[in-house]
Amino acid sequence: MNKIIELKNINKIYKTKVEEIHVLKDISLTFNKGDFVSIQGKSGSGKTSLLNIVGLLDEPTNGEIIIHGEKVDYKNENMKNIIRNEKIGFVFQFHYLLNEFTALENVMMPSLINKNMTHEKAKKKAKELLSLVNLSNRTKHKPMELSGGEKQRVAIARAMMNDPDIILADEPTGNLDTETSNIINDLFIKINKERQQSIIIVTHSLELANLAKYKYKIENGKFNMILPTIKL
Repeated sequence: MNKIIELKNINKIYKTKVEEIHVLKDISLTFNKGDFVSIQGKSGSGKTSLLNIVGLLDEPTNGEIIIHGEKVDYKNENMKNIIRNEKIGFVFQFHYLLNEFTALENVMMPSLINKNMTHEKAKKKAKELLSLVNLSNRTKHKPMELSGGEKQRVAIARAMMNDPDIILADEPTGNLDTETSNIINDLFIKINKERQQSIIIVTHSLELANLAKYKYKIENGKFNMILPTIKL
């Protein structure tokens, strides 16, 4: 198995004026290429904190993160930016699409920011990704002209634009109805199986969590692994 991300003894402590809240306690996990992982837990249990740490959007209080064998230096902003732009794709509960741009332009955005391909190549790839998420007929539509599920599918396509090793999704179906959630769920399965991209999903949805190969539940700052789902 190819290790993508290793967490070693990760702790996260939030300090207030009256107390310290220890949300993550000595977390050590390894994520490999092609993994599909779900993380469950009550609100405030540390699920999103962990995802933000894995995605280098936040720092642990102590502990190490190793990506492709290289320890992350949290003081090196350039290193973190390169990893976020090239290695990690993000899908949030709120899609964060740019309203002034079309679906196609929104998907192209990571590549244009990263400047890793020409405009024409970025456009071609963005069209292919929108086709993958079944939105070929919505390329010229702006976010205000799309449904909630369509916006989230655009966000998923955008997350894939730079061919990340891993996609991090925080409650990706949290604002969607059951039918639309099922479409998104099927899409994650398709991406994981066909493209072998690793996916880590934080979710309250049992339906989505149960689709993952590996399931974790976080309680009292600790991660407990639920037995791998048996795929028939």
